[in-house]
Amino acid sequence: MLPEPHNKPHSIATDVRPLDLGYACLYSRWGELNVYLFPICLVLSALFGFIAFKTGVSADTSLAITGITLVASAYVKAAISLGFLMHPLYQTWKFAGALSGTKTTAHVFTANGVELESANGPTLLPWKSISRVVETKKGFLFYGDGKLATFLPARHLEGPVEAELIRKFIRKNVADAQLIA
Repeated sequence: MLPEPHNKPHSIATDVRPLDLGYACLYSRWGELNVYLFPICLVLSALFGFIAFKTGVSADTSLAITGITLVASAYVKAAISLGFLMHPLYQTWKFAGALSGTKTTAHVFTANGVELESANGPTLLPWKSISRVVETKKGFLFYGDGKLATFLPARHLEGPVEAELIRKFIRKNVADAQLIA
């Protein structure tokens, strides 16, 4: 009896580029922080301007306070977002082997998890530690504990048959999977 295709190990050689890492970070849950902080910053700056206006300062001064608060909140938002985005980016970069001078790695899908092979040596992401998988047109994003764990670019797959094989591994082992097909 032949084993199911998703029960045999399957290796995909990849080279993760800096643009791939940036794309992967956009899909990080912390990447959404930018979207949520923007309206909060707008409301806070308007609130400070309104409070200043109600205390009796001139309309020009109140408007200046609103503008200064908006600019300051943009810098704070950028610093917070950068801090939250750097860790998943570093982890993905480290797994891809980019820090060791080589960009070649392999994603090996096994019954135990996804093994990432790079110049730093193999790293196993057990299926139980992968909390979520999102498939986009650009590839598969694997999350562990809400943070981006690895990114598999779609351009390295050998067509729809290999993509379907990866989906079978994911469907069998990850409960929270958003797959295209």
